[in-house]
Amino acid sequence: MARNLGIAAMAMELMESLLLRKPATVMYPIERLSPPERFRGRLRYDPSECSLCGLCQRDCPADVIKVVRKRVEKEDGTKEMTGHLEFEMDRCVFCGQCAYSCNKGSITFTREFELAQGSRDLFMMKSESANVDDEECDVDTDVVP
Repeated sequence: MARNLGIAAMAMELMESLLLRKPATVMYPIERLSPPERFRGRLRYDPSECSLCGLCQRDCPADVIKVVRKRVEKEDGTKEMTGHLEFEMDRCVFCGQCAYSCNKGSITFTREFELAQGSRDLFMMKSESANVDDEECDVDTDVVP
């Protein structure tokens, strides 16, 4: 009988601590917690800083990034390198390797985590075309393999 009272007392203490404790969950979306400082959310790309070197494409484990470069002949007969980046964000695993590999800092991650979309096309990101120095590119083909 004394043993049963000891178990009951322990159960009462446990119940009391559970009732007085703050809940572990929040009423999302009414209440929102801010993500941690180093959280990797939506990808942010700055085409003005990008040199189209192809390091991000080479290092991406999910094959999300495609670097497209073209040689364009100008009216005066000279040729220049132009190109852009294409992102398939529905395949991204948010590992951050592209941002780590980018030597210009043009790829970063925001702390935004609500990324749901109604269509796959809304996940596709395509940057503006940019002029690039030939010395900064590692390959001189139309598309980096």
